[in-house]
This record gives sequence, structure tokens and C-alpha cells, in this order.
Amino acid sequence: MGSKIDVNELDKKMQEDGWKFFGAILDYKKAWKKQAAIYEKKGEYVVSGIDSTGENELHEPISKRDAEKQKQESLKKIRKFMFGILK
Repeated sequence: MGSKIDVNELDKKMQEDGWKFFGAILDYKKAWKKQAAIYEKKGEYVVSGIDSTGENELHEPISKRDAEKQKQESLKKIRKFMFGILK
């Protein structure tokens, strides 16, 4: 079963509202397939995506500290995945 929500449309809506993409989260329990995006606007951060049910939008605040931590952890996972495939 897939989600009925288009993440590209969510991203477009966020950007039109002035939010800038900050990074990805690859292990967020409240998100569909544990994947979501972090956006920043005027020093505020939010997690945006599809909720874990796949039925609703996910949009919740996150602290700057947690946003930076999640972004770094996700980058580490991406690097491990990329370099693991290249071996």
C-alpha cells in the first residue's frame, strides 16, 4: 500500500510558504517509512512529510539542535549506504 499524498506537492507547498529545505530524516518514527524532511524558516524548524499511517500530512516543530542532529545522522547513514554499494 502506498500513500495518497504526493511528497513533491508537499515540498512545493512548503517552499511557496517560505520554508527552505534543511535536510532529510531517515529514521523518524512518526513519518511514512520513517522518512521525512526538515525545513527552516526564520530560525524555526519543522519536520514535514507524510505521517506513519500514510494518510495524513506530517508537520511538527523540531528544535534547531535536534534538526541539526537528525540531519547529521541521516548524512552518516547515506554515506554508509553509498560507500557500502561501491565496495
